Amino acid sequence: MTTQSKLRLIEQARRRGMSDAEIFHIILQGVYGNRRRELVVEWGELLGLSASDALRLAYSVGLLPTAHPPKKRRRETLPDKGPENTSGRT
Repeated sequence: MTTQSKLRLIEQARRRGMSDAEIFHIILQGVYGNRRRELVVEWGELLGLSASDALRLAYSVGLLPTAHPPKKRRRETLPDKGPENTSGRT
């Protein structure tokens, strides 16, 4: 696909009110692996975004997997056993 046709598609998508994230979502359908990241950078430049801004957007909307696993929630801690929380035992 030529650069001119990509720019035409972007122009049409913006006229329809699509956000950059929605455009990325359409472009990345059926694409897997490192190619997704390459396309985000390539199309991001056409959208007027720097490579890091395009990648940041794609990560934030879940279009690219993060390198970091999700953090586990910490269990709720029990209240400290201070003098006010004891049952009278010493």
